[in-house]
Amino acid sequence: MKNIKFIAIAMGALLLLAGCNREEPEILQGEPDFASVKLSSTSTAIDVDGGEKVIFFATNRVEVEALCEANWIDVSVENNSLTLFVDPNEEAESRLAVVDVVVGHEPDVAKARLKVVQQGNSTTNLSATEKANCYVAQTERSYYFSAAVKGNGKRDGHSRYFITEGFDIEGAAYADLAWEATYDGDKTRSTKIIEGTPIYSVEEEAIYFSTGESEGNALITIHNAEGDILWSWHIWVTNKPIKTNSANGLEWMDRNLGALTNEVGDIANRGMLYQWGRKEPFLPSPKEYVAVPKHTYDENYNLLETEEEYLAIQEAIEAAREQVNHNNMQTGDGFLEWEYLGVAPVAMQAPGNLEYAVQNPTTFLGCRVDIPIGEYVFDWYLQKDLYGVEGLLQQSQSMLWGDAEVGGDYKTIFDPCPPGYAVPPRSSFDSLEGGYACTYVSRDWEAAEGGWIWKGGTGDYFPSSGNFDVSGLIGETGEKMLYWSAESFGSGAQGFGKSATLFVAYNDVYYGIYPLLDVAEAASWYSYGARCYGAAVRCVRSK
Repeated sequence: MKNIKFIAIAMGALLLLAGCNREEPEILQGEPDFASVKLSSTSTAIDVDGGEKVIFFATNRVEVEALCEANWIDVSVENNSLTLFVDPNEEAESRLAVVDVVVGHEPDVAKARLKVVQQGNSTTNLSATEKANCYVAQTERSYYFSAAVKGNGKRDGHSRYFITEGFDIEGAAYADLAWEATYDGDKTRSTKIIEGTPIYSVEEEAIYFSTGESEGNALITIHNAEGDILWSWHIWVTNKPIKTNSANGLEWMDRNLGALTNEVGDIANRGMLYQWGRKEPFLPSPKEYVAVPKHTYDENYNLLETEEEYLAIQEAIEAAREQVNHNNMQTGDGFLEWEYLGVAPVAMQAPGNLEYAVQNPTTFLGCRVDIPIGEYVFDWYLQKDLYGVEGLLQQSQSMLWGDAEVGGDYKTIFDPCPPGYAVPPRSSFDSLEGGYACTYVSRDWEAAEGGWIWKGGTGDYFPSSGNFDVSGLIGETGEKMLYWSAESFGSGAQGFGKSATLFVAYNDVYYGIYPLLDVAEAASWYSYGARCYGAAVRCVRSK
């Protein structure tokens, strides 16, 4: 085909269009002062075999031009419609074209832009087998996925979210790239994860995108016409096939969620970090691993150092921590920025802060909140209808990540893992006996550089990826290890927003909530297992 510019006669009254259909547009009385043009859709998707597609437009001017530089599209203009004639795509990848609709004469001109994406022979439907909040892709490929429902569209973890917000994504108008990042300290490759801007097809309720030359992670958002974020999806771009290994009746991924490798010492082994119950990923530190010195203790944890030695080692520890722990601000070509500090959750009616979290996927919700039990409550998900005895704010029983037994159907719409996988369920690392206990499991683990090897389980390496504390600062990278499970510990004032984690400090390994705090100590700033912490996830096969 050749590039053609068409001129057509349009109606002299502004037409309002409702969706992409062939019905006659409604005519408004009166004419605006300036040239105006509006398309029934700003983007459209074409099958690999090509064909025809009609897009309506409304204008208040007679002169109309349709301009397209792509040689695989012809455009004809008749009355108030554009007809696209698209060639079959012989290439493997999808392709993108732009049609500009220009009305009026200089200087009184208006323009509307239509983006056209056509599938290639190898354009992959990532949601063909299962819908999820995360999809695994490879570099320099073209993909699409369903944007019709939130997550897997099945369960909301008893949060009552579906009552107010529903499972279906309604009112979607366009897609965008929120952020993209990879594991390089100088950030030179972080703009090459996603190629161009994702395209939303209204007719198919699907998002099309292409990956660039670099492996890494990205977040694609869907918006309404006002620009509000309706939902988002994590795109995990890795060329190394994901494998699984067995332990405790589960099939475990061979690396962290979002990691590119599982090699000792490689910062690409860290993966993403998550607040418990949220689907939105946060970035680990972009700095290289460094050896963090340790104090020396005997078997009874008695310090074996002089005061001078202790101070010198402590100074070296702080210097190493400052070098390796940096909040990662990479966004690539994305439109959002990271907000880690100073954002406090607000006690709201159910479903708590879930709607805010969805609309602000790069905002880390801290634990500081002004309520009767103290300065910190360890939870980002708060409901003001859960005040208990003497006005204490009880924690929700909501199981945002499932909390089912091993082998159960526990994946929810907030689960951050890709299709076929879920956050590890109850007793995944070890069995807990009652209440808020911790299980000592160091017999199953062996220390390795920058992490630990699960000798009694999968045999895989688990890196110390760092974690976000209650204030939103990242720390403990290369020192301690914190991994989420979906297991939670009920409600009531003694719950204090905690969930079960695998926690490793030096050679001491625990599963549960560590350290074990009584109610009187619960306002302490530290509590591994606090749901507002940001920690790593090692996904397992789901049903």
